Amino acid sequence: MFITTLSINVGRSRANRSLVMDVFSFVDLLFIVDPPRKVDGGGVVHEHVDFDLFSFVQVSGVEVFVRSSLSGLFLVDLHDMVTCVVIYDVGGVRRRIGGVYVPPKTDRLEWLACEATWDDCDFLMGDFNAKHDDRNPFPRPGSMQISDCRGLWLARFCDRTRATSTPSDRLYISKYQRH
Repeated sequence: MFITTLSINVGRSRANRSLVMDVFSFVDLLFIVDPPRKVDGGGVVHEHVDFDLFSFVQVSGVEVFVRSSLSGLFLVDLHDMVTCVVIYDVGGVRRRIGGVYVPPKTDRLEWLACEATWDDCDFLMGDFNAKHDDRNPFPRPGSMQISDCRGLWLARFCDRTRATSTPSDRLYISKYQRH
């Protein structure tokens, strides 16, 4: 079975999330990163009829929606402040997909804690807020900033896990497209 998956940053906008659900209505598994939230950090109700809210954790940077007709195919393995990992079976083989939103001010210790949850993912996608010459086709002049450090950490993570990735801070990592 072929599963289409999308991870997109909607910038806490309810309108952006609705637009994404309309434009990408063909997607089966949708990771909304930096989702709209209430003042208390709670979730904001969606109105789209084709998708069911599959997983939400208050104050988390990721919420997950599944096409209504496919909600029984997936299981949530982990959902914390930064990552949501979803499991599904493909031809009897279990796959783990992670959706990630790393907040802009994440430091090295928080990053390492996140990395520990990413190791077991077969596919990892999201917004890592990581910029570095190795990951950014438009490098910024000047001194290295914290976001540049995260870009370097991300490059090292990909090297360590022998995963491939896209050259951007909005990253897709796959362990099935080896170097």
